[in-house]
Amino acid sequence: MNSFDRPLVSIIIPTYNRKTVVDRAIESVIKQTYPHWELHIVDDGSEDDTWKDLLSKLPGWKGKLSSFGRNKKSIQVHQTEHRGVSGARNFGMGRAEGEWIAFLDSDDEWYPEKLSKQMEFHKSHPEILFSQTREVWNKKGNLMEPKGKYRKLPGWFLKESLELCMVTTSSFFAYKPTLETFGGFRIELPVCEDYDLWNRILLSGHPIGLIDENLMVRYGGSDDQLSNQYQALERFRLYSLLLTKEEFREMGKWELLKPHTKSLFQNAIQSRMDTMLQGRTKRGKDTEWIQNLLTNFLSEKPISKKDLSSLLVDSLF
Repeated sequence: MNSFDRPLVSIIIPTYNRKTVVDRAIESVIKQTYPHWELHIVDDGSEDDTWKDLLSKLPGWKGKLSSFGRNKKSIQVHQTEHRGVSGARNFGMGRAEGEWIAFLDSDDEWYPEKLSKQMEFHKSHPEILFSQTREVWNKKGNLMEPKGKYRKLPGWFLKESLELCMVTTSSFFAYKPTLETFGGFRIELPVCEDYDLWNRILLSGHPIGLIDENLMVRYGGSDDQLSNQYQALERFRLYSLLLTKEEFREMGKWELLKPHTKSLFQNAIQSRMDTMLQGRTKRGKDTEWIQNLLTNFLSEKPISKKDLSSLLVDSLF
């Protein structure tokens, strides 16, 4: 962290056909008590009036900003071709000038102290380069806190992360130079791109800190959520795990992992492959190509990205 005690935070909001809710997310950024930030709103080729609406409201949002001395607040809007949420977030990261990165999905919102509390946490724990906060879920107006296996964990929680997506993108906070070493979100993944990134971070040995306070609202239950638009979500997680292992092996990092860590990762892959084979057999679908992946995996043969690409083909599922 630099000597300036309030580093610039770059906030990225990707949006696609979310004209009716993105205002809520933007307003929650404007209300932040942390005084030094820039906001990049990335319209991912929306087909409704989101872009025109953003441009028409931009002067009003800027009029609400106040900055003093070395602190600044700024809002920029960008329009891109439709490439998906990963492409939009990566686009925003490419234009971010801050030392720290924060993401906010266009249908979520932050509490005013969110950025301040996370920055305080990292000042107190300079060895931790990633964090998230606790959250409240809003499901069609019903407020609840995640319980049981959905409750957020602090530190190095690879085992739990391999089972479920244990980090909420809208609460994630990252030291930009370190985040950039992971290459951003995988653009070929239409969903589970967050699951993929968190596991790559944890597999690399980085802990993800937790601010033990509800500092955001996560909205769910809407019909346009990406997770509702694809069959067999496990195939995307399997693609992520297999590709990550291959990348670690190619970079010479796989053999450097502790046996326990490798075992966790191997078991997660095996379990998902078995589940997929059982499901396809039950539904009378072709299993030969999945069986070939499993055979190569068990024999420790390299698996090419081309071979893995079948897991992304919707017509096969």
